[in-house]
Amino acid sequence: MPKVKTIYVCDKCGYESPKWFGKCPVCGEWNSAKEFQLKDSSSESKSIRNVDAGMMESHPRFFDLQTALERTEEQRIKTNIQAIDQLLNGGLVPGQVILLGGEPGVGKSTLALQICDAVARSQNQEEKYVYYVSGEESVHQVANRAKRLGIKNPRILISSETQIEDILKDMDPKKVRLLVVDSIQTLSSMDIDSPVGGVVQIKAVVEKVRIFSKKYNIPSLLIAHVTKEGVIAGPKLVEHVVDTVIYFEGERTTDYRILRVQKNRYGPSGEISVFQMTQEGLKSLSEDTLLNYSSTPGNVFTSVFEGSRPLNVQIQALVSRVKMASGRRISHGIDVRKVIIISAVLAKHLNLPLDFHDIYINVSGGLNITDPGCELAMAGAILSSFLDSYVGSVLMIGEIGLDGSVRPTVNVAKRIENAKKLQIERIIIPANLEYNQNNSKSALKIERVRSVKELFEIVVSNKA
Repeated sequence: MPKVKTIYVCDKCGYESPKWFGKCPVCGEWNSAKEFQLKDSSSESKSIRNVDAGMMESHPRFFDLQTALERTEEQRIKTNIQAIDQLLNGGLVPGQVILLGGEPGVGKSTLALQICDAVARSQNQEEKYVYYVSGEESVHQVANRAKRLGIKNPRILISSETQIEDILKDMDPKKVRLLVVDSIQTLSSMDIDSPVGGVVQIKAVVEKVRIFSKKYNIPSLLIAHVTKEGVIAGPKLVEHVVDTVIYFEGERTTDYRILRVQKNRYGPSGEISVFQMTQEGLKSLSEDTLLNYSSTPGNVFTSVFEGSRPLNVQIQALVSRVKMASGRRISHGIDVRKVIIISAVLAKHLNLPLDFHDIYINVSGGLNITDPGCELAMAGAILSSFLDSYVGSVLMIGEIGLDGSVRPTVNVAKRIENAKKLQIERIIIPANLEYNQNNSKSALKIERVRSVKELFEIVVSNKA
C-alpha cells in the first residue's frame, strides 16, 4: 500500500505546505488553506508515466544536437484559419501544448470546435483523427453546437469522459492529429484524492497531457476558465508548464472577441487577432474594424506594436470640469498610471488647469495596449478634448518625457507604413526621428514636433 501524504494548498494561488497556515505567505489570503491527501511522490511520479497514459514504451533519454535539430524541422500543422495560423506564427507545432483561457461563455468552446474542423479538413491522411474531450457537455450537446456551426466531419471524435487516464489509454497515438480538452477544470486523475477542479487535480491533469503530447508529438489544446474578477487559479498555475498561452479579451455583451498570445515558445508573444461572434461561429476580422472615424474632439489614431506587427488603434479622451478639489483619472485599455503621468506633464509644461478636470481615456474596441508609443496620441486626445478642438483624421506616434519633450519610439517606419491604409490626413511624429519621407510614394503629410508645447500649438490652430 502506498503511503498517504497530507499537504495544505492555497486555493487562490496554489501555494503548497506540509503544515496548515492561516495566511498564505505568497498571495496573502486568509483561510485559503485546503487539506489534500496524496500518495507518496515516488508512486505519483510513476503513475504519471504509467501504462494507462501510454508512457511505458522504451525511448532514448538523450538526443545528440544534430538529431534534435532534424526533429525540429518538422513542418507545422496548418489550421487553414488564417487568423489562427498568424497568431501561432505559422500553425501548430507537433507536441505543442496550448492553453486557451477566458471567461465562461466568451466563445472558447466554439473556437475550439472550429479549430478541430479546420485541422481535420486540412490533413489528407484518412487514418488521422482529431479528438475532442468535453468534460462539461455531453456528446449530444457538442453535436448540437457542431450542427449550429455547420460542422459535419467524421474525423472529429467526441468524448465526454472525465478520467484522464482512461482518455489517454483509449487513444491510439498514431491516429491522433490534435487533442482538445474542454476544460481542464472538469477532468480528474485517479492518482489524486482531491475535488475535481482543485489546484492539485489541475496540475496532475495538465502534466499527464503534456507528457503524452511531448512523447508522441501530438499538439494539444487545453481550455481553462477565468472568473469575472480575473482570478485564474487554474490556468495561472500551469502557464509555466505549457508552451503557448492564449487569452480571450472583450466583453461578452459585444460581438467582438480578441485573442491575445501571452506566451509562445515557438514564436513571438503579444500577437492578437480580432474575431466577431456570429450565428455561424467566430469569424476573423481586420483590426481596423474597431476604428471609428469620428469628427468630434478627443479622437486620435495611433499605431502600437503588439507582438511582431504594428496595430492601428483609436484613443478617445474626455476632459470634464469638476467642482471638487481634484479631478479623477479613469482609463479603459491603458494603464491609469500612464494617464496620470501624461496629464501631469501637460499641466506642468503648458500651465493648464487639468488638476480640476476629470480625464477619461478609452481605447476603442476593448483593446488593452502597453506600448509607450501611444503617449503622444494620448496627449493629443486630452488636449483636443480640453480645448474642444477637432484635430482631424490624424495619427500620432511618439513617447513623452517628464520634461515635456517628444521622443522617438521603436519601429516607427513600420508603424507609418501600416498606417497609410487608414483614411487619415496626416501623421505627427517626433522631430528628432530618423525617417526619410522621400522614399515613400504616399502623399500623406507628415509633421514633426519637439515638445508638448508644439503639439499644443497644432491643436489650437485647428480650433474653430
